[in-house]
Amino acid sequence: MSTNSPSLWPPADASPARIADQLRRGARTAVDHVRPLLQATAFWSAVVMPFLYVPLLLGGLTGGEFSTFVGLLLVNALVLVLGHNHHVGDPTEESEAATQ
Repeated sequence: MSTNSPSLWPPADASPARIADQLRRGARTAVDHVRPLLQATAFWSAVVMPFLYVPLLLGGLTGGEFSTFVGLLLVNALVLVLGHNHHVGDPTEESEAATQ
């Protein structure tokens, strides 16, 4: 079934450059919304992960446990890097407290 109504996509004045620009802006917006969540998750994972070392270290590091320990260290280093820009609390409150 066909209709005579104009198509909504692509717009009549759409050029490849304009479409690419809109896609870039959309992707940038999505990344800007997801980045704080990923940083917070990485930050708090880096805080909690060292508690996983305790049972491994108390039980002794045998062959398989040593590779698990090294893997945990590597993952912890990765989440430290990913979460290092996470700020806990409202940054405006921190800047107001610093000026007083």
